[in-house]
Amino acid sequence: MSSIEITDSQCEALSLACLQSRMMAAVFGEPPEPTLLRLVRLRSGLGAEDQLAIYRHATAAILEQTLTLSYPATARILGDIAFAQLIVDYRATTPSRSGDLEVYGGDFGDFLGRLPLADIPRVAPDLARFEWLVAQLTRAPEKPVFDYEKLAAIPPDQLSSLNLALGPRAALFGSDHPVLATWSDADGVQHEQGDRLLLVCHDELRVIELSSDDWAFQSTLSAGGSLKEAVEAALNLNSDFDLGGALDRILRLGAFTVTQGEMAPAAMAACPAPSAP
Repeated sequence: MSSIEITDSQCEALSLACLQSRMMAAVFGEPPEPTLLRLVRLRSGLGAEDQLAIYRHATAAILEQTLTLSYPATARILGDIAFAQLIVDYRATTPSRSGDLEVYGGDFGDFLGRLPLADIPRVAPDLARFEWLVAQLTRAPEKPVFDYEKLAAIPPDQLSSLNLALGPRAALFGSDHPVLATWSDADGVQHEQGDRLLLVCHDELRVIELSSDDWAFQSTLSAGGSLKEAVEAALNLNSDFDLGGALDRILRLGAFTVTQGEMAPAAMAACPAPSAP
């Protein structure tokens, strides 16, 4: 792509910040202001509007490709034509605000959630949120996890007040829709059951389906509750809650870290917990 050259004659009339703002507005689809058009030098027979159009179309193509790569399962259930149009609609209202394309499209699930339910599959908004969460976990920094050795070092009389938080490479994800089955099923079969999931990504992504009592236990810990409070939340749903099994699971997976009231950034996914059955 050739660069746009700006003439010197009127540059001093605009601050650099103002010039950049007007240039970005034109690239992202707003009609270019006459002042900006007058500043662009003719090149290879192309006028100012033609040169800006090259940048506009290239930018749109890059952003559309970014979303396509970020949401393959969502694209699959929406269909290529519908997904392409939704990308255009999303891009029109959500320009990139960063030079890092990995952060673009993080609220695409919320965008889908604002659409009429008749226009998209009900699972689509949460599926997009799930895909974005998976991508964030794979890029998150590693942090020492809470393991059996650290558990054994805690005096028994302090266990009930123990505070844990999900590490940066772990998250809980809840949905009233069958996100996991839809994400992993390429044949487009419709499923009915919602999800309560624990995601952990160290060497590989692990997705664990949780029972309602295990969900209550882990979500209470993730929200800053003590081990005692987490156990009580689980027992309220199941008087036979298996604390040993729940602790063994999170220790083996390396999902949690010890915290002093701080929550990991990815502790809870943006979508709400699934409705109680």
